[in-house]
Amino acid sequence: MATIGSVGAAKRAFGRYENRIESSRQYLVSQRTKLQQATSDALTALAVIQHFGSVVSILTGLSVTPGIVQYAKNEASDQAYDIVAEFQTILAAMISARDTLIGMFPKDGNGFLLYQTLNADGTVATRTFTTAQLAPAVAIIDGVIALLS
Repeated sequence: MATIGSVGAAKRAFGRYENRIESSRQYLVSQRTKLQQATSDALTALAVIQHFGSVVSILTGLSVTPGIVQYAKNEASDQAYDIVAEFQTILAAMISARDTLIGMFPKDGNGFLLYQTLNADGTVATRTFTTAQLAPAVAIIDGVIALLS
């Protein structure tokens, strides 16, 4: 039997889950637009990679909240609703998109990303990617956005 405290924790966790899903969807839609420009700054791709890392961590923590499975079923008025499967599907899609973006970056012999260079005048130039280079990642991000919608 669920205690009042565990129901409250499950309710808060489920609310955070719903909020995080929606804010992540909105963020990814906006970043997708940037990633589809003729050239896209590597910093945009890095920001998306970091976003996925953060959201995966948050959702992983929320997924183990005591009582969230039953709370989600009650909220959906559907005892067959499987929030754990939903979590796992979303996490797998986000990890796939993150790893695809990471794989696009050239790396030095030690694994450091090569995303900036110094110009002769001392200014920093950030790597850019073309629409074609980003197309595989954008396709996966589209799938993530669809899952979050």
